[in-house]
Amino acid sequence: MSLSNFARPPNLQDAEKTGRRQQEQEDSAGNLLRNRGAASSSTGIREFETQLVSVEDIIKNEAVGLVDREKLKRLREDLLAKRRDEEGTSRSESEAARSGSEAASDSDVKLTKRAKKKRGLQKSKLSFADGEEEEREEVDQTKDDGKPVVKKRRKVDPTVDTSFLKTKEAEELDKQKREELRKEFLRRQEEIKEERVELQFCYFDGTYTPGKVTIKKGDQIWVMLDRTRKGKKELHRGTVDDIMFVKDNIVIPHHYDFYYFILNKVKTKAGLLFDFDSPDEDIKRSKVVHRTWYEKNRHIFPASVWQEFDPEVDYSTLVLRDNQGFVLYQQ
Repeated sequence: MSLSNFARPPNLQDAEKTGRRQQEQEDSAGNLLRNRGAASSSTGIREFETQLVSVEDIIKNEAVGLVDREKLKRLREDLLAKRRDEEGTSRSESEAARSGSEAASDSDVKLTKRAKKKRGLQKSKLSFADGEEEEREEVDQTKDDGKPVVKKRRKVDPTVDTSFLKTKEAEELDKQKREELRKEFLRRQEEIKEERVELQFCYFDGTYTPGKVTIKKGDQIWVMLDRTRKGKKELHRGTVDDIMFVKDNIVIPHHYDFYYFILNKVKTKAGLLFDFDSPDEDIKRSKVVHRTWYEKNRHIFPASVWQEFDPEVDYSTLVLRDNQGFVLYQQ
């Protein structure tokens, strides 16, 4: 047995051992917290609360054996203070990183919009400016809606003849002239329709009986036929529907007017269908026929070659044929 064991009582030796053990525990807990703080600050990553070790767990792991109440309280306070410092530092760093990323995204969007606008405002050459270019400048001023104000400047070659270009006043003047010409044309048409002419014809029933009637150029065929009834007793009875008008082997329907044929200059092989300026026209070309006679003799020439008027047919080149398909040379 050594001299030191005799010099110190056993209780005092145990107390010293316990104190040294507590001091070692406190030092190891502080080193652990400092290491955790240094690791979190260097990486800049905030761990989730589920992964953090609570203060009580650290005290339970590090404080083994008997510990004074004052030392335990002081250890807990130190741990809580360091935890608050770590959380404040990580929160400020995350907020700074978030604000920096948002500012960077805003600047990228602005740069993208500006690049698109610059591409849309590319310069284009004028076709008549002899190499001169149309220039557009984007001004920093903005409207109320936030869109940039764009000013246009055009360069025009003064040597190019632009007399053929119409102004708004010239176009309006042309429009008025066209309207006046249209009204003048309609007025002239009405005047022509009101002109009175003498139509020479023949009553045809196998024989030719001459007749004559005065009409207007705008009258319809049935008006002329109604007036021809007065010149032949056989036509007094019945109505206009019982009478036919045949011109150059063409049966003309009652609803057509004479002005239609004059305006469209309808022709046959004998010439214009209606030419009132030629008084020496053969009256045999114009025939007024009773429909009953036509129904009885439609298989006999000349009734066999009569056909109803068709505006789509060119009668100036039409070849007449009989019922058997033989060509007729007589018009």
